[in-house]
Amino acid sequence: MILEAELAAIVAKQCEQEKKKSIGQIRPLDFNNVLLDSHVLDITGVRRCGKSTVLRQRMRGDDTPWFYVNFESPLLTQFEMRDTIRLDSLIEKSGARRLFFDEIDQFHGWEKYVRQKLDEGFHLHISGSNASLLEGEMGTKLTGRHVSKELFPFSYREYLEFVSGKPCAESVAAYMYDGGFPRYLQTHEEIVLQELFDDIVYRDVIVHNKIRDTAAVRELTAYLVENVGCRFTASKMLKPLNVASASTITQWCEWLEKAYLFFFVPIFSDSEKSRLLNPKKVYCVDTGLEYAVSSRRIPNDGARFENMVYLALRRNSRDISYFDADGECDFIVRDRHAVKMAVQACTMLTDENKDREIEGLWAAMAKCSLKSGTIVTENQRDRLVFGKRRIDVVPFWEWCMSLPR
Repeated sequence: MILEAELAAIVAKQCEQEKKKSIGQIRPLDFNNVLLDSHVLDITGVRRCGKSTVLRQRMRGDDTPWFYVNFESPLLTQFEMRDTIRLDSLIEKSGARRLFFDEIDQFHGWEKYVRQKLDEGFHLHISGSNASLLEGEMGTKLTGRHVSKELFPFSYREYLEFVSGKPCAESVAAYMYDGGFPRYLQTHEEIVLQELFDDIVYRDVIVHNKIRDTAAVRELTAYLVENVGCRFTASKMLKPLNVASASTITQWCEWLEKAYLFFFVPIFSDSEKSRLLNPKKVYCVDTGLEYAVSSRRIPNDGARFENMVYLALRRNSRDISYFDADGECDFIVRDRHAVKMAVQACTMLTDENKDREIEGLWAAMAKCSLKSGTIVTENQRDRLVFGKRRIDVVPFWEWCMSLPR
């Protein structure tokens, strides 16, 4: 339990700090303000990607009073459901009808409280660092009453705006190694990303899910970060991690994905069994983060480039798979079960790899009845026409700038 005077002091200090902070670079999230009159806006994303900044932009974008609480504060670790009575008192005294609850999933039982305040006619904005924010009880209590938005580190377009850069091969190379975490782009101190990685693994995965075998989880994350773009199966990690069951490792991977640290891409198939049984390809949430904690420091690394292409696609779609039948294609993107595009990631087409890259993409296009496909490169441009089908070879900077914001 926390006393009202103590809670009031904590909240007042947080609000004063928020007033002094910059609103930062505007993030391109599309909001329907009319819908938010009756719905909760929930923003999820990896730790330190800018969720608090988006909430701050929403606070300061309107002259009406607002009330803010960051539940990640160490001073609020003991906050519990019975303390909401005191929180209600502070909200009433503030006169605010717009509530902003940052990292709300740190407060156990928050689901009921959010629904209560929504029913009372408040405008609610909440954020969390886990994709499970609206699963379980929360999903039940707010069915049809929430607007969900995912936030990632800066995209290439946002990166250019932040560093005042121009779209070109040189800025793509810089982005591939810098990544898009705002704090790192301000400091260029790798310790910022290394500590962030440790925080995500420990706080958002190990502590959040009450995992006991912390050493094995850390070994798993070290393996994954060294193998972005590669195929992964839980069964092959049993001996290296000294874990008895592949289902345990699979569960850890699911939690890592919910924390937005890694993504696991299944094989392209209409069979759910095939998607589950075949190896998945692994990608990291940010190429700069991967570079900072990885021991691989190879310039123009193909796997890192492929990871960067994946992230550009993932910002607009969750339904991404890889193709492996009569050739390999890195990404098949669906939209409501219909295949939208086939994309191959290749830093540079050469005499040694061009046949393999083209044939893999061509096989995917034929299987999915696509008339066009794309090979994304560092700085090559071409167009290959085969009958009624074509393959566009496009530099990353040009391709990425053509994607939806």
